[in-house]
Amino acid sequence: MEQLSQPPLRPKFNNPHPHSCHPHHSDRVTYFEEVLKEKEEDGLEGKDVEFFKERVERLESEREERNGVMFKVLESLTSTKYSLSRVIEGLEGEKNETSVEDCEGDCSGVESRMLLEESRLVSRLVIEVEKRVDRYKEMMRKEKKELESSLISLTEENRDVNNLLRIALLEKEALEKRIKGHDHKRMPLLQLGWFMMGGGSNEQSTECSGAKSDSSECEEEVVSVASTVERMMKNLRLEITQLRRSLEESRSDTERLQSLTEKQAKEIVENKHYIKDLEDRERILAQNVEEFLMEMKAAEEEVARWKEACELEVEAGKVAALKQELHKTKIALNISNGKLRLKEELAITAIAAQEAAERSLKLADTRAVELRRRVEELTRQLEEAEKRESNIHKVRRICWPWQIFKLTSANVANTRVGNAKRMLPEMQALI
Repeated sequence: MEQLSQPPLRPKFNNPHPHSCHPHHSDRVTYFEEVLKEKEEDGLEGKDVEFFKERVERLESEREERNGVMFKVLESLTSTKYSLSRVIEGLEGEKNETSVEDCEGDCSGVESRMLLEESRLVSRLVIEVEKRVDRYKEMMRKEKKELESSLISLTEENRDVNNLLRIALLEKEALEKRIKGHDHKRMPLLQLGWFMMGGGSNEQSTECSGAKSDSSECEEEVVSVASTVERMMKNLRLEITQLRRSLEESRSDTERLQSLTEKQAKEIVENKHYIKDLEDRERILAQNVEEFLMEMKAAEEEVARWKEACELEVEAGKVAALKQELHKTKIALNISNGKLRLKEELAITAIAAQEAAERSLKLADTRAVELRRRVEELTRQLEEAEKRESNIHKVRRICWPWQIFKLTSANVANTRVGNAKRMLPEMQALI
């Protein structure tokens, strides 16, 4: 019974994909998407496409919301199932193997049927719990009746023992008065003592009574009988207290079990109402889907009519379009031919200009070389003249602007290279 007071453990689930709980609706949504793609390819108007896309998105959001709610219901049903299994285990004292096998079968089956299977399993567990609770109540009722009957019998036995003890005490008092001259009157008391102690038969009591003749032995027998009766009374009181304690424990366990059963039954009723609401919502959604299918069929018929009209218009305007395209192609061809001729002329002039530039560059190069040679010769002559003058006048330094000629030749070469670099890209662009 200690298992019933523990809080129910909530099972852990891997969150399934929300689009996989109802393959029928997911197939319809994919069908709507394919129809929308076909209508876009056929040239459906933008407003209709947006309208159908919004409808599809709304249906998908409703489906996701419904799947989330059904997943929560599945979790609550599974927790209820585990609680009922623990109740059955607490009632019977053994593991509920059928519930475990059903759970394994649900986990390995199709995810879309998990909710239905869990609800069926919970219904079966509720029926089983009701049967076992009724069985347990009947068993507790029988135990209660047995305990009450045993309590009544023990009470009656206690009353009889008290009466016998009272009689024994009265006889003891009377016996103490007549003990000296009336030994034969001790026989009823001795028979009563041996009967209380569970001793031998009447013959043994008569033999013992004949063997014991003094008053001291009779008093010892009376004391032993009284102590025996006292021990029996103590044992009976202990048994009565134990029976009362067990009765109170059984009553508390029964009340706890009844409260737990009522709580589980209330949760099951709430889950049933919730499942019914979900079924109503699913039916409404199915009606909406059917209406949407009818609208889609009407739109398909309208699209087919528009398609036929467009095909007729296209067939009628193909020749005019081809003529216009041919005329445009001829005009573009003439323009491109004129551009090609202009480019050829520009290329010829550019080539001639490039050749003239190359000739001028070559001439400038030859002139620069000759000037460099002359400058070198003049510098050599100047050096010789400086040497002679230095030997004659001992002049340390003579300035001569020979570096100007070097700089001039270098500037001419750089100008020639820059002109060539400037002219060549223009010629390449013209070509």
